[in-house]
Parts: sequence; C-alpha cells; structure tokens
Amino acid sequence: MSDRILEYSPEIDIKIEKVVLEVLGVKVKSLERIREGEVNYVYKVKTKNQIILFRIARYKDWPDIEKLTWIFKKLAKNSLTHPKVLFSDTSSKYFKFGFIISEWIYGKDGMALIREGKLSRKTAVEKIAETLQKVHQINIGGFGIFNSEGKGKYKTWEDSLFSFLKDPKYKRAVRTGVYGKDLSEKGALTMKEIIKDLNFEPKSVLTHQDPTPENVIFYKNKIALIDWDNAKGSVWIEDLAWITFWMGKKARRWFLEVYKSEESLDLIEKIEKAIHVRLAITLIPYYLYSTKNHKNAKKMKRRLRILVSR
Repeated sequence: MSDRILEYSPEIDIKIEKVVLEVLGVKVKSLERIREGEVNYVYKVKTKNQIILFRIARYKDWPDIEKLTWIFKKLAKNSLTHPKVLFSDTSSKYFKFGFIISEWIYGKDGMALIREGKLSRKTAVEKIAETLQKVHQINIGGFGIFNSEGKGKYKTWEDSLFSFLKDPKYKRAVRTGVYGKDLSEKGALTMKEIIKDLNFEPKSVLTHQDPTPENVIFYKNKIALIDWDNAKGSVWIEDLAWITFWMGKKARRWFLEVYKSEESLDLIEKIEKAIHVRLAITLIPYYLYSTKNHKNAKKMKRRLRILVSR
C-alpha cells in the first residue's frame, strides 16, 4: 500500500461509527457511501438527531482539510450557504490523512433537477452567477493552490496558469506520447499567444474551479456550492470558463446577464479560451491515469485539436 494513498476497506465503514460516537457523542443509525473515492471517501451518515456528511481524505495532503475549513469560514462571513463544519481532524489518529464532518445540505444538485425538468439550464447558470459574484469578493493572496491562511502558491496568474507543465501526470503523458507529436506543445503555445498582449491586471479571488450545476445544491430559494477541494486563487473568469467548457457558449450570455464585471467581452472570451485549452490538456492525463476512462481521454484529445486549430 502506498504511503500517500488510503485504499478503501470495509474497516473504514466500521470505524466511522466509532469516530462519530467519540467526537460528536451520538450513535450512527445508518451510513451510505455516496462517493467512490476518487479524491475522498464520502458518506451520508444518519444519527438520531441529524444527517451529516463524513469525508475521509484518500490522499496525503489532498484534499486539504485546513484549506476547506478556511473556505467555509469565509463563505459564512459573506453570508453564503455552505456546509457547517462540525468536526475536523488533520492527524492520523482516526484515519491516515484526516477527515472532516459537516452538516448535510438538503436539496438536489442542479443537474439532477435539470434532468427531471424542474430547473432550466439558464436559471441554473443565473443562480450560480449570482452566488459566484459574492464568492469572488473573497480575496486570495497570490494565485493557484492556497494554504489554510489564504496564501496562494504562485506570485502571478501566468505562473499558475502554466503550472500544469510541471505536473507529474502531464509529464508522463508527454513522455509516453499520449498527445501525439506536438499537440500538447500547440496547446501551450496557443495559451501563450492568447495572453501575451492582454491589457489585463489579474486579481486573485477565491474560485471554485468547477461551479457547474452538478456541484450546486438547490434547496427552496437557496443554493450552495459543494466540492471545494480544487478551489484556487485565480481570476474570476476561470469559474465562468469551467461553466462554458461543459455547457457551451450560451451559458456565457446567461452568466454575464447576471454577473456584473468591468472586463470587456473580448477580454473575457480570450481568457476563457486560454483556460479551455488548459482544461483540455490537463483532463487528458486525468482521465487516463486517475479515472482510467480512456473513452473520455480520446474525446478530450479531439476537443484539444479543435481548440488549437481555431
């Protein structure tokens, strides 16, 4: 077993009951694993008085539980609906890389509601834009992955944007010829060409990094963004780019009808494309090595070719 991975075993399920009793003082009535363990092992746990979300870190230092706690405090300060943290532990006392217990957020995710015909894609994007306008008021010191004090790893947005060039999975994909002769190089070059003449002074704010409907819980008239594991300090346009990457150009218009910004549409579209290229580049090794989904990797490779040819 790797020193950096907590592999799943039925003992984890058994231990959760003991931990909940010890740290919260309540007995578990039932528990259900609702996430397979790509990044966390996530459980819906019912106790006598409430339902809680129990998340166990699968990897060493990821997700960063202290960072998540910092994010939730900031969201609370800005009156944004979020899962209240009931207990967190970053030691190996209970689980190898720590865990976090939070309140259960009632409701359904946006994509489920869209499939059921109870929510339109336009309304979903508008509600997300409205929430992100508030989220993006939270400043981050620096860019990229940040620590429990809100300090980003990189001094500039450009350094953060191209940080994938040092990622082991990306390097492996390049080394083994996954991208073909020069597709990854074309991607990086396209990004550099886009941003080199931008009249833009990036401001680092809290960005979710995948604020699409499936990561938003809708409950009555409120929504809550969930799955903050990949949050970074970046330009606000990055969150918009994630939405349009998966939902298309129409989503940009819906988003900007609600989200008020000072940037021109031309600037927004250029930054959006640079981020789309980076997403395509980085999702290829992600699908190959993290999720073992070769079909999606091929689709993303085709998409990258289209992006760099425009």
